[in-house]
Amino acid sequence: MMKNTQMLQDKAYNFLIEQIKSGALTPGKFYSLNQFSKDFNFSKTPLRDAVLRLDEERYLDLVPSKGFCVHELSEQEITETYQIREAFECYCLEALSAGLDSERGQFYFQKLQSKIDAQKEIYTTTEDHEAFAQKDYEFHRSMIQYVGNAIMLDFYRKLMYRISRMTGLSFSREGRMKEALNEHIQILEAVRSKDIPQIKALICHQTRTAKSINLDLLKKRRQDQN
Repeated sequence: MMKNTQMLQDKAYNFLIEQIKSGALTPGKFYSLNQFSKDFNFSKTPLRDAVLRLDEERYLDLVPSKGFCVHELSEQEITETYQIREAFECYCLEALSAGLDSERGQFYFQKLQSKIDAQKEIYTTTEDHEAFAQKDYEFHRSMIQYVGNAIMLDFYRKLMYRISRMTGLSFSREGRMKEALNEHIQILEAVRSKDIPQIKALICHQTRTAKSINLDLLKKRRQDQN
């Protein structure tokens, strides 16, 4: 019975995560737990437990008598997210550079190259910023996967989910898609050359640029709401 309840909660949790990532849940709008359970055929208790879990993880805000809404990241949360990303990615790429001549190192180097190739294809054809953002996420996630630290990877995924909506919007800005693509090419070349100072400089530049864009998006959203 407990196993079945957990499965239902996980199902509701994963569904809500996808709704947040896709933008199906509108920021600033409250959703009734009762109505949501009816609309999407979820039992109330597993749904509420999933919402409570997402509230703890700062994806949603649960408000008594109102329901739940998408958690709006604060300036501090955005800044802290990118600080952690910067530290994780620098560490993992330094490790990849050190192990580049191994079979695992070559596998992940080629995996990173494949994500860049996919981004080039999107940029030169559809210019779909959401598809480009997905490959951007996969590129950065692959850095973390190389190390093989499950706790780090799980934490990193949660960080990236938090900013996924803003990341997609950031690539709709004129010139940002091309700029990010060139940054990725330079990062991979620095890994190939095992140039650690350059890797760190490039990662710092990219994360801080992305942070600045997301802070601007947050400021604009707040202005639009007022």
